[in-house]
Amino acid sequence: MRARLGQYLNGLLESLEMSGDRARYVRFAWGTLWFTLFVVVWGGLVSATGAGDGCGDSWPLCGELLAGSGDVSRLDTVIELTHRLTSGMALLAVVLMVVWARRIYPIGHRARFWANAGLAFMVIESLIGAALVVFRLVDMNVSLARALIQPVHMTNTYLLMGALGLAAWWAESRRRTTGAEPPAARLVVGALVFVILLSMLGTTASLASTVFPSESFVEGVRADFTRDAHYLIRLRIWHPVLALGFGGYLLWLGRRLSAGHDGGPPTEFHVVAGLYGVDLAVGALDAFLLAPIAIQLLHLLLAHAVWIGLVALWVRLVSDSGESDRAIAVG
Repeated sequence: MRARLGQYLNGLLESLEMSGDRARYVRFAWGTLWFTLFVVVWGGLVSATGAGDGCGDSWPLCGELLAGSGDVSRLDTVIELTHRLTSGMALLAVVLMVVWARRIYPIGHRARFWANAGLAFMVIESLIGAALVVFRLVDMNVSLARALIQPVHMTNTYLLMGALGLAAWWAESRRRTTGAEPPAARLVVGALVFVILLSMLGTTASLASTVFPSESFVEGVRADFTRDAHYLIRLRIWHPVLALGFGGYLLWLGRRLSAGHDGGPPTEFHVVAGLYGVDLAVGALDAFLLAPIAIQLLHLLLAHAVWIGLVALWVRLVSDSGESDRAIAVG
């Protein structure tokens, strides 16, 4: 089967005459990133609706599709099956990126490195998804295993999106600046770590709101401070606290960037700040309206937009326009 897949991918590349066209590769890489973002948001729909059990404990096939069991709604089955199919398409797209990058970029080129990294994170993403299904860590499951694996899942998703974004950016005519990495770039890396921690708590808050719904916003806040409440509920309050802390970090980062750039912070910073301001408002609305699914998905989409924007800001700070002139290991 591996030989057949390899022949298919090689034939596809040759038929599209991709081997010497970097511009088309860049467009494909960006398309893969945005399609993967769609898959991620659809995964949020699976989690928010409890449809992760829509195919039973069979993976990657969907036994419930044929069984027609009354234990699972048809809508849950369609939502979960759609997520599996689109995830498979995203995986194939990343495989194609890796094969294509090997054809048109030299060994050690950053575009090749990050395409390979994207494939590694995509495989891990698939394995985590399989574990969630096989071990029934879906629907109303509130076990410690699920509480631990969901933040890991979110972290890997961010790393996947970051790798795909870097694969696309470095595929363009960009090269690392000479000398040491600017201090501001290290601060942006700190912001990326901050986002991961914030989102890890966000997955806990989302799980608590889904499994333990409140009748009103006031009741939910009261539950957050109730001593005998479930630990997921008591952890929920730390997500907005950390969210405000990250807002303060962004303000400080903006001042540091202003001090180091004559024209003020780069455009990418303003985009990130604007997106996060909207995301903060959406998060507050999500809590006030008791986490309606549409608002949850918008909150998730904006969080990933902030992440991608921060990665873009880091690339802007550490690179210049121009073809890469040397092979690299990472970065």
